[in-house]
Amino acid sequence: MIVLGFFGARFWWGRSSLAYFLIQLLAFAIFTSLMLAGGVAPYRPGMAIGTEYSVLLVGALEVIWWLAAAWLAAGFLRAFVVLGQQPRESKLVQDLLAALVYLAATFAIVANVFDLPVKGLLATSGALAIIIGLALQSSLGDVFSGIVLNIERPYRVGDWIILDDGVQGAVIETNWRATHILTGNQDVAIIPNSVIAKSKLVNCSTPTKTHGASIRVKLEPSLTPAAGCNLLKDVLLSGTHILRTPEPSVTIKDLSAEMIDYELAYSVADVSAVAEAQNELFDRVYRAAAAAGAKFSPRLGSPPRPAILDDKERLETPERLLAGISLFSRLTAEEKAKLASQMQRKDYKPGEVIVSTGTILQALCIVSYGVLVGSTEANGRRIEVIRLAPGDYFGESGLLTGEPLNGEVTALTRAVIYEISKDALSPLLKARPSMAEELSETLANLQLAHRTMFDHRDSQEQHEERLADRVAANIRRLFSLH
Repeated sequence: MIVLGFFGARFWWGRSSLAYFLIQLLAFAIFTSLMLAGGVAPYRPGMAIGTEYSVLLVGALEVIWWLAAAWLAAGFLRAFVVLGQQPRESKLVQDLLAALVYLAATFAIVANVFDLPVKGLLATSGALAIIIGLALQSSLGDVFSGIVLNIERPYRVGDWIILDDGVQGAVIETNWRATHILTGNQDVAIIPNSVIAKSKLVNCSTPTKTHGASIRVKLEPSLTPAAGCNLLKDVLLSGTHILRTPEPSVTIKDLSAEMIDYELAYSVADVSAVAEAQNELFDRVYRAAAAAGAKFSPRLGSPPRPAILDDKERLETPERLLAGISLFSRLTAEEKAKLASQMQRKDYKPGEVIVSTGTILQALCIVSYGVLVGSTEANGRRIEVIRLAPGDYFGESGLLTGEPLNGEVTALTRAVIYEISKDALSPLLKARPSMAEELSETLANLQLAHRTMFDHRDSQEQHEERLADRVAANIRRLFSLH
């Protein structure tokens, strides 16, 4: 019965704590019934009589009975008492209670099986505990700190925490001695519980996983502070990783004749998204500043900016926008200047629809000011897909290949857009037939990198025909090139 009960329970170990306990209970009940039927009462001391062999056998069975009772009590604790649905988080407290149960079973064996007084044993155990405690003071400090942390629960498995020594990451395990933290570098930092108990700890996952962050941007005072704030607010509104609630903000931290210091505060859904959101913001700030003609302030100690403006700083708004588009990176300076002279400016009010679903755009639209929202309709609901900020563009697929836009573009704020029409691009393509291949390669790379909006692409067609060749054929057809 002992062997069957042990291996039957082990079969359910880790699968179901309830089934594990029920097997333990059934085996213990049968084992107890068999012992009582044989005239053995393990909870009564000094009851065994008979030959020396039978007394030894009965004593061994009584010891096993008390250990089985402790085993059953520990199984009950793991199944019902301490977070049975989250055994990994409560492992430390479960082990502590189980240790106390087995310690009580040990004293019961001494008193009831061996019929010995336990007072002297308790006194000896106390002295021994003091000696061991002094020898293991550091380790016991970690253990008791772990007990306090598990009772207070300042963090749970899966929470992202930051310690005052700069260590931060997601908690993956808490045990008797230490807490295991998976850092952003995918390394495991093992921090003793006593160190965590004494540290200033920030839990970024409670009460919600929303996490606030900020970046600093220093611009030269070529824009007024109000204009700079509006420019950077549009950048925050265009961020794909930034939450709309709480609302992001721009604060002027310092002002001088050399620079205006802005702080961009925002929130992300999870602390792990901070780095990605920050990278996106810096990229959008750079493009927005370039589109607005704003310049970044040099660092302290850097040589002063030359008084003579270089060619890029002399560029007008259309030329600056055109210079930032990789689609036309192979054009010469003269060709870019000619194309920029034919770009048309259009202004839109907040909420105004710029392009409707299914429209085949006949112009490349470059955002010069404001924020646009690209959305598509699915299951009767309109879903936001992308936001466009100054320096972004859309419509290249319609202009160069004649494909319709599978979505709607709306102005979120007041917006200014510059358009490059098909008629403006056609003379360049006819003067340079090789430009069709250059543009097709660039556009194909953008599409394959999923950087274009709402592309209508047939995956089977892409397998059957090289994408760049198909794009080049469409360009030749639309612009009547041979």
